[in-house]
Amino acid sequence: MNKEVYVLDACALIAFLRKEEGCFDVAEIFEKASEKKCLVFIHTATIAEVYYDTLRVSDKKEADRIFITLNSLPIIFSTILSNNFIQLIGFYKVNHKISFADCFVLALASIKKAVIISSDHHEFDDIEKSSTLQFKWIR
Repeated sequence: MNKEVYVLDACALIAFLRKEEGCFDVAEIFEKASEKKCLVFIHTATIAEVYYDTLRVSDKKEADRIFITLNSLPIIFSTILSNNFIQLIGFYKVNHKISFADCFVLALASIKKAVIISSDHHEFDDIEKSSTLQFKWIR
């Protein structure tokens, strides 16, 4: 039996951490990952985006607390930057009007053959319609 594989974008992780709408959907995925029923990946570039966003809206103490929380979650942290990965990032950035950080999410999902967990319809709706990537929307 193949396990489900997910890649979280920053919006999904932020929703979980701040207990925003959609946080329970992300919590369910983490629960499944804790039970070894699925795999959850996040790229370190996405962690940097979450850290930056927390600094922007809060302070360093809260941003540092995020690091501690992330390390307690059943997430596999990816630092992949292979040639293929970099080429995928470039492809997504050139072909879609999305943030550079979101290109990391798409490239990681492509390589891992994963479902992207997001709430960011603005960034990803067109990609969902025009690609083979799969999305699970939390709101």
